[in-house]
Amino acid sequence: MYKKVTFLVTLIGVLGLFLFTFSEGQVVSASDKTSTTNLSIKVTASGDPIQNGTFAAGNYQTAYEHIKSGTFPSSVTNSSAWRGTQNTEHVIVVAGLTVGENNKHSDSEAKTIISTLFSTNFTLLQSINETNNGTDIMSFNPPSNFVRMRTPSGSSETTDAKGRAVAKVSTGLTAIVDGSSKGIVELITVTPGMKEVPIDTDSLGLSLSFSSGNLKSGQPRTVELNQEIHYKLKVSKKMLSPTNSTKIDLRPDANIVIDETSVPNTVATLIPPIINPGVTFDPLSSPEQLSKVSKTIGATLISSQINMYELTIPPTDSDVSIDIKAHLSPVVYLNDISIQQGTSTNTTKMNIPIEAFSSPDNNFGMTANVISPTTATQITTSTPKINTTGINFVQVDTNKNKLVRDSVYVLGKEVDGKKYLYDNQEKWSEIQSISTIDPAGYTLLRGGNQYVFGDNDVSPIELNSTRFNYNFERNTKINESLIKLFGLGKGEDYFLYQVASPANYSMNKTPISFSIFSETSTSPNGGQLTKNSMKMASNQSFKLNGLIPDYGAGTNEYNILSVTPQKEIHFSAVKSIIIPLLLLVLGIVVIGVILVRVV
Repeated sequence: MYKKVTFLVTLIGVLGLFLFTFSEGQVVSASDKTSTTNLSIKVTASGDPIQNGTFAAGNYQTAYEHIKSGTFPSSVTNSSAWRGTQNTEHVIVVAGLTVGENNKHSDSEAKTIISTLFSTNFTLLQSINETNNGTDIMSFNPPSNFVRMRTPSGSSETTDAKGRAVAKVSTGLTAIVDGSSKGIVELITVTPGMKEVPIDTDSLGLSLSFSSGNLKSGQPRTVELNQEIHYKLKVSKKMLSPTNSTKIDLRPDANIVIDETSVPNTVATLIPPIINPGVTFDPLSSPEQLSKVSKTIGATLISSQINMYELTIPPTDSDVSIDIKAHLSPVVYLNDISIQQGTSTNTTKMNIPIEAFSSPDNNFGMTANVISPTTATQITTSTPKINTTGINFVQVDTNKNKLVRDSVYVLGKEVDGKKYLYDNQEKWSEIQSISTIDPAGYTLLRGGNQYVFGDNDVSPIELNSTRFNYNFERNTKINESLIKLFGLGKGEDYFLYQVASPANYSMNKTPISFSIFSETSTSPNGGQLTKNSMKMASNQSFKLNGLIPDYGAGTNEYNILSVTPQKEIHFSAVKSIIIPLLLLVLGIVVIGVILVRVV
């Protein structure tokens, strides 16, 4: 009897727990919250597949439920992110909507709040979602609610040739995030066993692309420094208002400078007056040392967005297309920035140069963000990436396979059958005849130097003091045979033209053609792999590579720059004077002997 009673009590308890779990108060069951499914997306731009695109999926079901129902646990409302954002009434205003206890919202309002917080206050959104921030969405330590999407084959963390990517995700409201712009491209509700989700980036209401050329593959465009770049920003009328102006924010990476937009814009800095870049230095160091420190700090900011360009679109009920002219600058400066170290409250005023060359493999982009004044819907999009690269040369006597120095060259290129030389005013000047130029009017390229075009920046090639057989004098002499060029665009139309030759060598009057290339791919673990003309030389001397201090196979290779003329002309006293005289004397002696015998 006792056993039967115990069994009945246990059964009733289990049933009670079961009924409690699935009571009306639950918006989504515990099992639904933790269930996972396979998500597949196909990403296109105007119908063309986006290949090698990077995307991540982030679950925001918890934040969606809190915001929609107006109920928040104390762990959220007591968090530093919430308390630091709330107003005096202990609520938060997002896109004109009030977020807080007992403030309920519709489905579209809740999604608008999530989209807005994602780009304006990510830390708060993660707190509301009860998930951590991680390091970065596309890093090896993403926020706990994010997963990076992979090709269907699982070979890499990108989209495949058909624009497809997959991931195992939690069910519920999910943000599909562009790994390049770090912006939400679409909010979807994931359900078990759902079909492939099509996403066309150009149909979302905002697109930002090059004015010409098709780069849907995700391959960066390799450009010259200071080359004018044309972008086209297209805004759908559904994001605009017939009665109110619409604001669009453009945020380019540090070295992309916007020169002109076809609608009015204002520029605001995104750099706070005090920054802590994590670089340790002595504020009392010499000016030379502080200059090196400032460049080191600048290198940490190479991927930062330092300026925001706000565009204003007048009221309209039509689609709008905006022309943007920009260029990739060799260097931009942050002047009078206060640099803080560690937890110290002391700061040091510095001028910080952000140099494109400080990170030769870096790809530069720009994001555009718009919030519809009518619906408060927010969209973020990004441009295809751009980069720049260069090439390395080593001057070699190819007849004797030895290093030589003291040649001087000018840089040229051919465009549409016309020849141009890079002049001493940092511009390309058309020439009629290369054989009649005055070298003084052009940038002269000499051994031992590294040239960054567009900046008139000429600096000695750094010595590799970490080399196991480092010798200052020997390495300095070897470097005088090397020439490094940076800041060139992709193409096969560049050439060098010799304007001075080493002693005992003739001038080479034939232009020396060379190609610039850069190709980016994604490794299986999602990392970026770059092959370019600085890293890989097409014509190198394997016997001399070991002498070059900073040579690195596949990372920093040198092309042979032959300074041996087709016919060497060397003056030799022995060959030119002594030997002929000896032969003459010998001839006279022989003739004399013959004559004596005859007589």
